[in-house]
Amino acid sequence: MASYQVLYRKYRPKDFSEVVGQDHIVSVLRRQIAHNRVAHAYLFSGPRGIGKTTVARLIAKAVNCTLYDGEGQSVAAWKAYERDQKLGGHEVIPVIGKDKERPCNRCDSCLAFNAGHALNLIEIDAASNRGIDEIRELREAVRFAPVEGRAKVYIIDEVHQLTKDAFNALLKTLEEPPSHAMFILATTELEKVLPTIVSRTQHFDFRRPRETVIRERIAKIAAAEGVRLEADAAEAIAFVAEGAMRDAESMLGKILAVGETSVTRADVEEILGIPKREALRALFGHLGAKRLREALELLNALYFGGYEMEYLAKMLVGFFRDALMAKTAPGAAAAGADAAGKGSLLPESGKALADELGVWSASELARAIVLLVEAIEASRRSPIPQLPLEIAFITICSNEVAKTS
Repeated sequence: MASYQVLYRKYRPKDFSEVVGQDHIVSVLRRQIAHNRVAHAYLFSGPRGIGKTTVARLIAKAVNCTLYDGEGQSVAAWKAYERDQKLGGHEVIPVIGKDKERPCNRCDSCLAFNAGHALNLIEIDAASNRGIDEIRELREAVRFAPVEGRAKVYIIDEVHQLTKDAFNALLKTLEEPPSHAMFILATTELEKVLPTIVSRTQHFDFRRPRETVIRERIAKIAAAEGVRLEADAAEAIAFVAEGAMRDAESMLGKILAVGETSVTRADVEEILGIPKREALRALFGHLGAKRLREALELLNALYFGGYEMEYLAKMLVGFFRDALMAKTAPGAAAAGADAAGKGSLLPESGKALADELGVWSASELARAIVLLVEAIEASRRSPIPQLPLEIAFITICSNEVAKTS
């Protein structure tokens, strides 16, 4: 049986032009690589699944790319640039055409990186290698130059999980790194990284891609797999992914595994357990009218129908947020949604929108959002999946709490 490769690995970017949603970072890194001005240490921060490790691997591949070694024009330009710097001359940045951009994906080094067996790429998970002993071993290994290639690149993922002693040991290496070594640290919790570590790296803050970017990306992947992904279906996946490109690609892989040649929003909702928009609007109406019994009955019908409660809670937060913005600052809300590339679950008709929002005050909507966000956090620990939402619904519909809020 032929082995199946998950989509986020199959379509992982092989050069910087394929990285989406991080243009502010990629443009800087491409220029640094083209000018041979890469740093000895980088720190990538941001939410999970948005490309930190992917970009780190591309840097490692680029600095070890060898296609233009020897008599290549680009290498000659770099050598002239370095010589000029040593002589104290003016900076003459070598210009490299797009056809000579690194990584080339054709030399032996790039092919080894693409195949996953590059000797100069060392990836370390700080969650399981967090102690000082592991960092001491790393410091010993760093001393040795690479057998082939230009640099050993160490990617330390979730670096914030290192112990304080391990951080201090790593700091010594970052202060005086060997010329053949490069470190790329990645974290989802920047505030836990020691300031002394941050100050010795070039820090890049990765952002969540806009929903439009995610929709375009997964539609392109689906087309490459011979599947037509309807716009509504792509929108549903992008909404649930919450800016995590890797999650969106994983969800798409789950959907495509069913074997359909065309995917609709209904298919996505069924396979991923995403509640339908009509159910969200019904819950919004029940809660606004304080129809607690109907809201709880619908909630339990959704749960026993196989829908994910965490998805439901997150979509309700989005729904209530859209409602709050539409009630308090409709012009700004529409502009913000367009800028973020987000769709809205609210009705587009003015009368229908007014009817749905009329029973809510702005303070009630804000209070409901707080309760729903708390329900999302509690749902990850609750032995009864729907219980946090049930409590939130009861509190939202409680007249006593509403009067004292």
